[in-house]
Amino acid sequence: KYVTQAGIDIDTAYAYLSEHLDVEVKSLKPVNYGTSDAPVGGVDIQVSVSSHGLFEKTTKVCTMTVKGDGTSELGTCEHSESDDTAVASELPAIDPSTVVQIGKEIYEAIEDNQPTLNTTVDWAGAVPKGVTEWTQLENWQGPAQSDTYYVEFKNGLGKKLTKFAWRFVWKFGGDMDGVGKYVTQAGVDIDTSYAYLSEHLDVEVKSLKPVNY
Repeated sequence: KYVTQAGIDIDTAYAYLSEHLDVEVKSLKPVNYGTSDAPVGGVDIQVSVSSHGLFEKTTKVCTMTVKGDGTSELGTCEHSESDDTAVASELPAIDPSTVVQIGKEIYEAIEDNQPTLNTTVDWAGAVPKGVTEWTQLENWQGPAQSDTYYVEFKNGLGKKLTKFAWRFVWKFGGDMDGVGKYVTQAGVDIDTSYAYLSEHLDVEVKSLKPVNY
């Protein structure tokens, strides 16, 4: 009596917006659970479930032995409702009514005439208290952008010495389970940066205290 097509059937797969779920299925070395005259083939199916995101990567393992005579035995299986409760209690409480800032408060867009803006990390957001990553929210829209604005400096003869032109950019509309409307990746998009040979241009971007409007 032997076994084939042993594996798993997925019932539910869920990951919170900030989390990454990985599942690996491994078949261990087969065993003859019968005798040489009446063999009963069997194999252990091991499922490793890993989750990582806000906290360190954690892996739990569950093993089931399936046999050719139709029986099965549950081996090590790390799961309990108390485990789920413990993990949930470690998550920071989220308060949609209190708006806090994420991202960078201050950064340089131009430093000594050279663009230093890195849009991957140079931005700010206004999100619910308890949220640490904008990807924890959903239904983001945008990016939106403003008109182009500029600041220009001239000497007494009207000659242009320096000029900086930019647009404000941001993503909007993110919500927490349908509650609230928040902002992320708010910052600037550089249009023009100019400095005469004798001049030094520096541009600093600062995000002020977020507000619940």
